[in-house]
Amino acid sequence: MKVASIEDAKQLAPTLREEDVAECKAHSNIDGLTALILGVQYSHLPIGIYLDDNKCIAIVGVVPEKKNFGRVWLLASEELKEVLSYRFIKNTKKVCELLNQSFPILYNYVDARNDLHIKWLKWVGFTFINKHEKFGYEQKPFYEFIKLCAHQH
Repeated sequence: MKVASIEDAKQLAPTLREEDVAECKAHSNIDGLTALILGVQYSHLPIGIYLDDNKCIAIVGVVPEKKNFGRVWLLASEELKEVLSYRFIKNTKKVCELLNQSFPILYNYVDARNDLHIKWLKWVGFTFINKHEKFGYEQKPFYEFIKLCAHQH
């Protein structure tokens, strides 16, 4: 894992999971490349997950919002699921805890059809607080989720 770049976003975009591409479209009517570039540009510390230290297979980040709030996001290729499932989950739990120290309240919305993301969010400790039946550009069902940092300053 290291800080992700725009080049990483460009490399990852063509291999994004179909569910991730569908979520970007449903949420904001943007393609995967645009979502990745904006995510890298606006995130506090975008983290790339790499295969063999050079092939980016996922990026996770937090876009700072009002005081103490961060909008957490993750976009990944299918290879993430196949190659790094256990190691990735273990490491992203640490990454989320680290990000939660900078942003005591992490939150966002996830497409209700994106089962893998929902499983990941539950694993790293997010709580689902609401289901919006008509959300985003395509008015699809999305879950709202949140994670509060236990040790706020």
